Amino acid sequence: MSIYNLFDSNVDYLSILPNYQKRNIDALLTQGKSFDEVAEILLSANGPENTFPFGTVNGTNTFFDNLKKELESFFCNEDSYTDEKRKLLAEFNAGELTVITVFTGYIASSLGAAISYILPAVILILKSMLKMGQRAWCETRRQQSE
Repeated sequence: MSIYNLFDSNVDYLSILPNYQKRNIDALLTQGKSFDEVAEILLSANGPENTFPFGTVNGTNTFFDNLKKELESFFCNEDSYTDEKRKLLAEFNAGELTVITVFTGYIASSLGAAISYILPAVILILKSMLKMGQRAWCETRRQQSE
């Protein structure tokens, strides 16, 4: 079984997010924004005023690009994340909601980011990939990096 097959396009991975995040995502998607656009908007959120900034502030595009590169590495490169892929395939069944948080943990540790911070963006990028198909998504990413 391929690691890609653990993720089912019929599963609502957004359901694991808190309601306030789901509402924000739904509102942005309703405005016609793509999954990637919404993910990038979420990663650029600064949080409430008069507090220490949350998000990537000035480095949004760089962080978003790095996140997509890590996901590309995970899904498009057979030689990367080999131990993590083996563990996911051994421990989870296709479509389980828990797999998305464990998977996000692997990506978060590579980026030095909190799981809770990148989880909504990872879900949205994954939804984009599931809609397009793994091969097409990987090829598109390869062409964009050239």
